[in-house]
Amino acid sequence: MVRLPDRRRLTVLLGVFAALSLAGYLVIRTLAHPTMIDMVVYRFEGQAVLHGRDLYGAGVNVATAGGNQLPATYPPFAALLFAAISWIPVGVLKVLVTAANIALLALVVHLAAKLVGGWLDRPTFAERWALVAAIAGLGLWFEPVWTTLRYGQINLALIALVLFDLTRAPGSRWPRGLGIGLATGIKLTPGVFILWFLLAGRRREAAVSALSAIGTMAVGFVLLPHASVKFWLHKVFETDKVGKTYITDNQSLSGMIARITRIDDPKALWAVAAVVVLAAGLWVAAQNSKRGDDALGALTCAVTGLLISPISWSHHWVWAVPVAMFLAVRMPKAAVAWSAVFLSFLIWAVPHKVVGPSPDLNPLQMLLSSLYPLAGLAFLVWAWSESTRAQPVSASYRRSILAGTPPTTQ
Repeated sequence: MVRLPDRRRLTVLLGVFAALSLAGYLVIRTLAHPTMIDMVVYRFEGQAVLHGRDLYGAGVNVATAGGNQLPATYPPFAALLFAAISWIPVGVLKVLVTAANIALLALVVHLAAKLVGGWLDRPTFAERWALVAAIAGLGLWFEPVWTTLRYGQINLALIALVLFDLTRAPGSRWPRGLGIGLATGIKLTPGVFILWFLLAGRRREAAVSALSAIGTMAVGFVLLPHASVKFWLHKVFETDKVGKTYITDNQSLSGMIARITRIDDPKALWAVAAVVVLAAGLWVAAQNSKRGDDALGALTCAVTGLLISPISWSHHWVWAVPVAMFLAVRMPKAAVAWSAVFLSFLIWAVPHKVVGPSPDLNPLQMLLSSLYPLAGLAFLVWAWSESTRAQPVSASYRRSILAGTPPTTQ
């Protein structure tokens, strides 16, 4: 047998791992028969747009297997986009959305490698794509990614838009900030990046992202005026309609506080905690960006947004994959611990009660029920310690990351 050179052999092994991981995922997924219920909701929203039904009325609600009603919760602009898939049969759509999400995961890994830099973006072409495929293959088993695919969610598409923005070269034809504005128009949470741009002194990106987000609102008001008035004046404030705050699926500060205090919807306590974490997190993100470390700034901003959102379902934490890649370059041991949290599925070992009062959890269950926000807070603390470093990241390193070329020094 011909013995391959070490690097070539490693490339082959990475490719084999990616293929086996994908095959294993598809087998288990087939046996699990996922309903992809969120995809079904999106399809209903698109049909409501095409047939002139009340987008936020009871007629668009989709019942889950447990009897819960899932209403439309995204801005009207998102529903306009969902109209493009509303004519596709559910069975066919499941296959298409699953394939698209797997491809988007690979794209997210590729873009995250450009953002993070280091050894992740230095291999040759074949080695690089084998590495991207292998990381994506591992990412399939992160609970947030698994659940995103299980529900047919759009989280990976939103991250791809944000990362595409953040990895554009300064002279790119794609205006930096446009992707974040579009993502904000689809689902409001990416708007936290606009605040980061402002605090980091990146006024051009802030303006482009804010104007493009406003543009999506304008499109909604022109094409769906009734739905837009209803959403922006009423529905946007009804966070309780999205789901129960206290259930384990909600991996935000509000969910953690609700479970600790056994207050079903601790709005006042959450508001105080959210303001503190938002201010601290964005300040740390901006400080790291100002010292040239845009990767850490962006990821700190993303984690901050997940923490302060009233509802951050576990599948919203798909940012865990780019963060794991970043830590693999900067803090390998921390990357192992971080990945273990999101690969463990331990939050599913805790009761997932969706009706009645908050469940009575023992101390271990209480800890497991909030693994993601605890990991997020730990990441913010570490990001703060990095922001205090006397030696800033060099300007040449920052330019190389933005240009998508392999950096030589850091």
